[in-house]
Amino acid sequence: MARPPIDRGESDAVLELCRRKTETDYDCEYFYHYELDGERRLKNLFWADTDSGIDDIMGYGDVVVFDTTCRTNKHGVPFVPFVGLSPHRTPIVLGCGVTTDQSLDSLVWLLRAFKQSNHCRRDGPASVITDDSNAVAGAIKTVFPGSNHRFCSWHVEQGIEEHLRGLSAAQNEFRALMCDDACSPTAFQDRWYGFMAKHRTAANLRRLDAMYDKREMWAAAFVHDKFFLGMANDQRTECLTTALHTGLHEGMSLTDLWRHADACTHALRGDVAALDHQAAMSRLALTTEHRRLEERAARLFTPANFYLLREEIKMLGSFDVLVETRGRHAASGEVRYAVGFKERRGVVFDVERSGDDVLKCSCQKMERDGLPCRHIFCVMRHASMSQIPACCALGRMQRRLDAKCERLEEMKDLGRLVFDLASEDAKEFQEIMKFFQTWL
Repeated sequence: MARPPIDRGESDAVLELCRRKTETDYDCEYFYHYELDGERRLKNLFWADTDSGIDDIMGYGDVVVFDTTCRTNKHGVPFVPFVGLSPHRTPIVLGCGVTTDQSLDSLVWLLRAFKQSNHCRRDGPASVITDDSNAVAGAIKTVFPGSNHRFCSWHVEQGIEEHLRGLSAAQNEFRALMCDDACSPTAFQDRWYGFMAKHRTAANLRRLDAMYDKREMWAAAFVHDKFFLGMANDQRTECLTTALHTGLHEGMSLTDLWRHADACTHALRGDVAALDHQAAMSRLALTTEHRRLEERAARLFTPANFYLLREEIKMLGSFDVLVETRGRHAASGEVRYAVGFKERRGVVFDVERSGDDVLKCSCQKMERDGLPCRHIFCVMRHASMSQIPACCALGRMQRRLDAKCERLEEMKDLGRLVFDLASEDAKEFQEIMKFFQTWL
């Protein structure tokens, strides 16, 4: 059944909503851009709420997720939300688009409008995760040629299932090829040839050959060192857009769609603001035996990122620095550490330390996920480093604390130690009490 075209009345109505938004006192930086066809009907539309906190996150060069496959509206046109990940690992809406087709020209227009909204650096986001459309891939190359581009694993898996239907072993093997980030490009080649020898048929050969041609867009072996915030190999990218897709129905007009997206945008930003406040006011429980490292991480990172780091810190009991090698020139401060398991032989990871405590590990977790690995924490413990270096604490991963909160947190930590020691001796207790009374 053919969908009704977008008439001029509905085009004018949704553009009027955008225009009114730009005139409100509370949102004077609202951005929208549109393109009309030859009959003055809406062809493409992009809109975005500006927000200083989100602009700060995108300023670090972040990961953007967008999906062009949702057509849940009465016109059947693609609704394209641009979504990012907040410091609390929750979704944030960076902008939304509507395009009457999925042609390369329209997608290029949409990406340029997103770029113009100032939600990304001049040269584009660090990385982009999308559905597995060839037109989308072409648009990314045109507008964001310097960005890493990866297909969402959920879309890839959904697309391949119909060609491997009834072959559960083949589906599992393909999923392993897609998600195994310990696999090198060379090893991938060998495993792929083995996979094809076992599972190719006349019916799926063309599809599998096409997937091989696009292997750098979906196989973990080719994005091991690229910044995707840990989203490259899981279903998180599909979950990020769930809030915007929930509640959509085929009878929706464009104005209904705009209002729905606007409400979701503000609700999700409200969630981030609440989590900011909760993180600033809360003190996280320390559970590992590596208290100093854990406490530094708890103070610096948002709870969501701290919980991921705590899993790395928990593993420190199994690792140790096996060899420490200093550079030829002592003044350079360059040191190389070989980090491996204490109790058994295995893979050894090289951690380089140079300059003002710049740490880099051969496992490349920091470059890939934006969070330091257990091997870096092992070196920090070995070298008795007093702080987590800036290279391992991206601003987008940290709590948003104002200066007063930061000072308060530092005084609490020192105060606990002072009070604990002073309470053991009556004379010291009196001295500390007298000091505070005098100061007040």
